[in-house]
Amino acid sequence: MSSRLVKCYGTCEQKHPQSIMQKFKSKNYCPACYKKKVKEVEDRENLYNKCKEVFGISFPTGLMLRQIKQFKEERGYTYKNIGFALDYIVRIKKIQLELKYGLALIPHYYDEMIDYYKDLKRRRENMVVKKIETQKVQIKPPSLSQNRYRDKKLINMEDLLK
Repeated sequence: MSSRLVKCYGTCEQKHPQSIMQKFKSKNYCPACYKKKVKEVEDRENLYNKCKEVFGISFPTGLMLRQIKQFKEERGYTYKNIGFALDYIVRIKKIQLELKYGLALIPHYYDEMIDYYKDLKRRRENMVVKKIETQKVQIKPPSLSQNRYRDKKLINMEDLLK
């Protein structure tokens, strides 16, 4: 029994046997394209959640959605990198973004964000973790019978009477 060939709606757009295809939102994807599509949807949802968190809104505005689409199509940014840039602007640079401008500052800090995270990754790789060694040291307890300070301050009353 031969299985029917079905077109992949992912980036490859090739025909594959229906038995290996996976459905995502009623479209068939080959295993490689399916993973890419699921990752892209997760990254987009994470970006939307980050926008909601930064601006304190229930869903990104139309301006933000248009800017995200424009960044992705015209500039070639990924959803994940847009989210990193937004996080970099707010958390690292400590810049307060205004709702009326949306994500307008992302292109201005995008290259700086890429350099920052590359440098951070390089420093983490070069960092050497040293194991902390503990040593036991024995200290003699102080002898109470030889207290010099006490001996200096102690006055013998019998010597005074003589």
